[in-house]
Amino acid sequence: MRTIELLAPAKNLEVGIAAIDHGADAVYIGASAFGARAAAANSVEDIAKLVEYAHQFHVKVYVTINTILYDNELDDAVALIWKLYEIHVDALIIQDLGLLECDLPPIEIHASTQLNNRTVEKVDFLEKVGFSQVVLARELNLQQIKEIASKTTVPLEYFVHGALCVCYNGQCYMSEHATGRSGNRGECSQMCRHKYTLQGLGEEKQGYFLSTKDLHLGNYVEQLIDAGISSFKIEGRLKDADYVKNVTAALRKKIDAVLAKRKDLQRSSYGLESFSFAPHIEKTFSRGFTTYFVEKRHGDIANIRSPKSQGEYIGKVTESFEQKGNQRGKNSIRIKSSITLHNGDGLCFFNEKNELTGVQVNSVNGQLISLNKNIHVPVGTDIWRNFDIEFQKKLEQSSGCRKIPVSLNFSMEGNEMFAEMSIDSGEKATIAYPIVDFAKNEAMALSNLRTQMLKMGDTIFEVASFSANFKQVPFVPIAQLNELRRNLCEQLRQNIISSFEVKKTNSITKNELQYPLSEPLDYRLNVANKKSQDFYKRHGVEVTQRAFELEHRLNVPLMTTKYCIRYQMKACKKGNAEPIYLSDNSHRFRVEFDCDKCEMNIYADAK
Repeated sequence: MRTIELLAPAKNLEVGIAAIDHGADAVYIGASAFGARAAAANSVEDIAKLVEYAHQFHVKVYVTINTILYDNELDDAVALIWKLYEIHVDALIIQDLGLLECDLPPIEIHASTQLNNRTVEKVDFLEKVGFSQVVLARELNLQQIKEIASKTTVPLEYFVHGALCVCYNGQCYMSEHATGRSGNRGECSQMCRHKYTLQGLGEEKQGYFLSTKDLHLGNYVEQLIDAGISSFKIEGRLKDADYVKNVTAALRKKIDAVLAKRKDLQRSSYGLESFSFAPHIEKTFSRGFTTYFVEKRHGDIANIRSPKSQGEYIGKVTESFEQKGNQRGKNSIRIKSSITLHNGDGLCFFNEKNELTGVQVNSVNGQLISLNKNIHVPVGTDIWRNFDIEFQKKLEQSSGCRKIPVSLNFSMEGNEMFAEMSIDSGEKATIAYPIVDFAKNEAMALSNLRTQMLKMGDTIFEVASFSANFKQVPFVPIAQLNELRRNLCEQLRQNIISSFEVKKTNSITKNELQYPLSEPLDYRLNVANKKSQDFYKRHGVEVTQRAFELEHRLNVPLMTTKYCIRYQMKACKKGNAEPIYLSDNSHRFRVEFDCDKCEMNIYADAK
């Protein structure tokens, strides 16, 4: 039976717990250093707390060590990895292949998407050198995924929600070139979210031409499973707890709907979630959504108007009332919409300069909305809600919503009462309680026993079934019943954690398998240390160019993308495409088109 995993991001311990509570089967989190989100670092102590919380649900914890490393960082990185192994982290996600030449503990290693994993040959190579899971490139479509899965056996991980890098992962040098902040070092300055002037497609235009919408593939879960995906990944290690709660819960429901009708699939962790809110992905940060290339190329991938969150579409303005002169109050608008707004909601719209503008709701009277400031909102304007105050309150209150169903059974033998608490997978806790006296009122004693033992409170358990089989009902004081319940819960919790064996897998195989020669063998190998150079040499590649971070180069692609500005702008020339130019306040870039590969390359260009 195939196991399906929902993998959620954790900015920190709090967010990691929120992800688990709301349905994650695994979480990924950055350590104190060497993660591709430098702003989301965590201490080993906090990760240890997350591991213990996770393992009681058989949820896995993956730690990102997914930057390229310099020679003077390797020893510290290896020392950190050993510490992570000692606190029972389940796997590492890495980018720098030099780590495979180091003395690592027997821990599972996952291939980061930063390794640009988008061909059968690359994934097959990574599997054969020992990777336990491979994170595929987001640009792959269903057929390409299916081909990779059919020719490899390594578990495949795939992003299904969140922000998109417009460039092939691990191949972007635009930030390093422009600001000295490397995406491969966890410090991306997000040049793709800048506003640019576009030249070369007729009249000069301005917009966010490299800013993609956010990915959402919730409606493709079953198709992706059938294509070969076993781990469904949510992007967002910089996102807060409320974002993670909502998105994780939404995808949990999507996956569970598939699992419910498929006998060949099972969930990879324990527990059931009960949400006090209805998950709604448009109510948390998004730039609008795209399915990217999962089915076929399409021209609605970028949000050229703004890189900011728009949220949930509300409707159009049908009337606009502006306060003038000495009139008291603020502006009001009437919106044609079936969606109920609330005082304190945040709205946004594109103003006459095509800039995304925010405003707050002061009061609501049907479809008449009073705003918190005087601002011109013309009739016909589209309105989005990017902050739903009532939904936000529900998210903030949602915690501890994941429980493991237990069977609670009482019996007696001789002078002892036996209490057993068990779960479907077989783990159990048993406590023998000496019988001192029998109840004079058996009905009341049984009622007390049931009432007290069902009070699971803030534990991770809820009682699904209860039975008590006594020839004569023992008398047990309520205080001792409460202590018995607490002891049973803790014993079962520890037994569940103990039964979750972290795989001690020394899977890295030092062989001489040829590295795929179809891969770029230049600076895009991202070789920044001697160990990495040794790895490639072992696998038949003589490294001739160091990582871009160590040696900037002229007239080389700073970014290669499957996304195409010409296609987006309906100016595709199908094989005869002249360059275009993008300029911001500081830099000018030349954009060239490889129409045979249907790819776009961006180069630095003189102003």
